[in-house]
Amino acid sequence: MKPLLATLVLLVIATSAAHAQLMRPSERTGMWDFTIQTRYTAAHTFDGAGGSKLAVEDDLGWGFGVGYNVNERLNIGGFVSWRTLDYTATDIGKTDPTLETHYSGWLDTGNFAASAIFNLLPKALTPYAQGTIGWALVDTNIPSGISGGCYWDPWWGYICGNSATTFGEDGVAYSLGGGLSLQPLDIFFLRVGYDRMWIDMDGAAKTADMIRVDAGFLYR
Repeated sequence: MKPLLATLVLLVIATSAAHAQLMRPSERTGMWDFTIQTRYTAAHTFDGAGGSKLAVEDDLGWGFGVGYNVNERLNIGGFVSWRTLDYTATDIGKTDPTLETHYSGWLDTGNFAASAIFNLLPKALTPYAQGTIGWALVDTNIPSGISGGCYWDPWWGYICGNSATTFGEDGVAYSLGGGLSLQPLDIFFLRVGYDRMWIDMDGAAKTADMIRVDAGFLYR
């Protein structure tokens, strides 16, 4: 009985210590934070005109961010992120709707954005809400033609050449999300959350759901 009682006492002490550590003041006011970010995007199908479709597979993206803690709750910053996604597409003939063409490939995406994070508690463990706004780019890697031109090099004179161009789009992107922020050490933290992004392209807002994990450190 005594060993069991001692184990229970140690467990209670350890739990209390961990709770006290996580509920301590965050003390992040006036500190910069730098993050390595991951974003998991679920598979999604986009429906086009006449029955055309684009099915994008799920994948993991990466990013880097920087922010400044104005106070214990508000963080203002920005980030850059990118990912490569495999896709399959169904194209419908313009003159014959029964004629379908199927192909696959990969597309590259990038996002440059400003962000605002609001921590609900001035503690080492706190829920948070986040909003971002920026610019998103999508490159389908499907050739669209050849472009060429010449430019002046101070060493070699005029240099001319051709290069392949690809179909792509870009537009305003914004997102809303939230999650949980954990600061186990004074200079290290983790944020785990969910975001929904809207990308305005061709006059229509396309959406993407993401699960994100940010690992970062604080610097004054």
